[in-house]
Amino acid sequence: MFDPRFDRFIDYILLTPDELLLARKAAQNVAGVLRAALQPGVDERADNMVIGSVGKRTAIRPLSAVDLVYLLRDQRLVSDGLGRIERIIRQGMPGISPLPMPHGLAVPLEDFTVMVLIGKEHPGGFAFWSDEGFVDSHPAAEITALRLSDSLTNGRTTRLLILLKAWVQAESVPLPSFALEILAREFMSEHGGEDWAGILTDFFAWIRQADFTAIPRPGSGAKLLLPDSSWRKHAEAAYWRCVLTKRLAHEGDTLSELLEWQRLLGPAFGHHGED
Repeated sequence: MFDPRFDRFIDYILLTPDELLLARKAAQNVAGVLRAALQPGVDERADNMVIGSVGKRTAIRPLSAVDLVYLLRDQRLVSDGLGRIERIIRQGMPGISPLPMPHGLAVPLEDFTVMVLIGKEHPGGFAFWSDEGFVDSHPAAEITALRLSDSLTNGRTTRLLILLKAWVQAESVPLPSFALEILAREFMSEHGGEDWAGILTDFFAWIRQADFTAIPRPGSGAKLLLPDSSWRKHAEAAYWRCVLTKRLAHEGDTLSELLEWQRLLGPAFGHHGED
């Protein structure tokens, strides 16, 4: 049976176009600081890219981070790591203290953090710097794969992804957003469903039985590794919680059913768009 609470919840937690634009501009301001110090002659449209959830328009509230790739034409600028990049940000953004990360720098702003990845052009995409060398990335292939799946599912792949992000956020599940995106696409290519309660139940039944330690990445021969297997216990618990909500709904215990969905997806579920 169709349950409008899920679609109202999805629409509520998805960032609006205006919120996404503000997030992009904040990341691009960081890129502007780097450009002024490192390569002032480069066109502002050619040396940076906002990727990840904001770039794909799948970010949910509250927004914690924006991923920014800054493309350097002279890779000698990071030959000794990101020390120079860190100093430029400190000098160009007074009061901001960037934090070194394995794949770049975290630049904490007032409302969220800009994750700065230093990249270079690479066939089919780009490669970004890390402590262990450059790692290839293919954002165009990733977006294309997601949009293709949406076209075949009437947009339900992205909407399932939003629900899964809410689950990860509510229960602190150690699965990155990119992994959720790939898993949502894979699931929707083989499964369907008419109602979100059934789709979520089927998804968790599928993922708890699958042997995922590494999953294919669009446009890349390298797989995305999932070294922390503790997410499996969360998937198992989520499956049984979905089963419980179905039983509670059948018994007419609407309050208990709502509380179980809120435990799974967060306290905002069921509280928006009722009037």
